[in-house]
Amino acid sequence: MKSIFILCFSLLMVHVSAQQVLDAYIKTGLENNLALLQHEADYRQSLQALKEAHSMFYPSVSINARYTVSEGGRVIDFPVGDLMNPVYSTLNQLTASSMFPQVENEEIKFLRPTEHETKIRLVQPVFNTDVYYNARIKKEMAAVEQISIEQYRRELTAEIKKAYYQVGMTGSVLEMLTETRVLLEENVRVNSILVENHKVTVDHLYRSQTELSKFEQILQQSKKNRAVACAYFNFLLNRPLTDSVYVEAPLALQDFDTGEKDFIEMALSNREEIRNLEQYCHMSDLAVRMNHSAKLPNLYAVADYGFQGEEYVFNGDNDYLQASLVLSWNLFSGWQNQAKIKQAVIAREKLDHQLSEVKNKISLQVISAIREAEASAKGLKAAGDQVRTAREGFRLIKRRYDEGQASLLEFLDARHTLTQAEENLIISQYTLLSNLAELEKVTANETL
Repeated sequence: MKSIFILCFSLLMVHVSAQQVLDAYIKTGLENNLALLQHEADYRQSLQALKEAHSMFYPSVSINARYTVSEGGRVIDFPVGDLMNPVYSTLNQLTASSMFPQVENEEIKFLRPTEHETKIRLVQPVFNTDVYYNARIKKEMAAVEQISIEQYRRELTAEIKKAYYQVGMTGSVLEMLTETRVLLEENVRVNSILVENHKVTVDHLYRSQTELSKFEQILQQSKKNRAVACAYFNFLLNRPLTDSVYVEAPLALQDFDTGEKDFIEMALSNREEIRNLEQYCHMSDLAVRMNHSAKLPNLYAVADYGFQGEEYVFNGDNDYLQASLVLSWNLFSGWQNQAKIKQAVIAREKLDHQLSEVKNKISLQVISAIREAEASAKGLKAAGDQVRTAREGFRLIKRRYDEGQASLLEFLDARHTLTQAEENLIISQYTLLSNLAELEKVTANETL
């Protein structure tokens, strides 16, 4: 397989100015593409989620205020009068005075008519496995988003290259057809003169005009293809769809020497899909460990400082300070945690299978891209030979036709054959370049 890539198959665009033009377009696309900007926004959002997870390690401080108005509720009757009044009466008699007045029985309500509590509360996690694993999982998710950006940048680069080559192909075909149209117009003009001078019959002129009309339809279709290709290219670069696109034709070619096995190893080492799945596998492992750690207690430190009373008075007589250690330990929850652990383990197994499948798919993509490039390289060589023979054949037929030794049908057929051969050569050139861009994409290597 290595020998396959040593042939002229690798017709990469290495002409300096052409590559600079393409590189400039790629840079513009990577800076302005709307879909890529959305991916970058997702990554920035994941970084903020990571900051949110890290902030859970720090204490939270809140202000809580409560003002209550109550009526009714439970009441405790305290017979203080019945208890103390006889004693007070006896004392008044002994002292011959009224120093000890009579008191009424008391009713103590559980709910005070008015009450307020205003406090500042500080809560500090001391030991909480959910907070720890949540931060680690969010970190892995941020890494996944970053890898997704790299993946889309690689795919966008390949798509811009393909769109650029499509613009180049449609432009070259249009240019070739425009030049051929001049030849057909000249043939109509010559036949008109010959008909006027009674050198040929009028059917020659009609046939020439018919061929020109048919060719005009082909030319208009080619113009449409060129406009659509330019619009799609500008869409990828987030430019006005009608902007002009400058394309340098591939003038110089180079070979590279890399075998199929090397390409597959390169893809398996570089493709972001594999790295993403590996990150998900790591997150799944963290989920298993987090569910296992749910058996452990959570411990918080809580501190309150505030004011209590029946009226809003903030002074030293109404303030209070309270500190607590709060332990929460879920001893039994109906085997819910065991089910969560088993779900996380099964998810991990699925990711392992998915990773193996993705590796096989990537290997298949690489082999398919290699075969496409190989076929288009051989097709390009055949298209070049076809153009050379068609051009020589048309030259001979045209000379015989100018000398009156060949029919109009032979001339038109030779012209049609040459046009098809030249169009096929242009398509073959840019198809090979597009296939090489696809090979670069599937191997995640831009240095081919």
